[in-house]
Amino acid sequence: MKREDYLLRMIAQMGLVLARVRRLLLEGKNAEAGGELEQAALKGGIDLALVIALDEPSLRPLLFTAGELDRPKTAFFAEVVYLEWRRQYAIGNAERADRCARRALLLYALAYDGIVVDDETRQRIAELQDRKTERDRDFKERTELH
Repeated sequence: MKREDYLLRMIAQMGLVLARVRRLLLEGKNAEAGGELEQAALKGGIDLALVIALDEPSLRPLLFTAGELDRPKTAFFAEVVYLEWRRQYAIGNAERADRCARRALLLYALAYDGIVVDDETRQRIAELQDRKTERDRDFKERTELH
């Protein structure tokens, strides 16, 4: 029972942290939001820069617990990386934002494979996919002109 209480408290605390980061991003406090995201990732068990930098085969083992994909952990990191994508996009760091978008889409796909996705998460995934399609189209247009 103590372990269950601890996990519920931890989930509630992480939810509050993510809500705070969203508020900071809306207020344009991008640097402060970045620090909060890094701390949230560390409390979740992985360095944010590492999640974004590793390739998929290297990242996968970090998402497993007792030999199985830890879906809640993976979903949490998907949310953290999604918020980092929004932050990077807001500060105009397109290259880093692209990497975050690809990583967030991968994490969402792993976390929600074969299970029902809530509407808010579905909207975040669609936002990432739309932005990716837009970037791909812009890149194609630029390369065709040269």
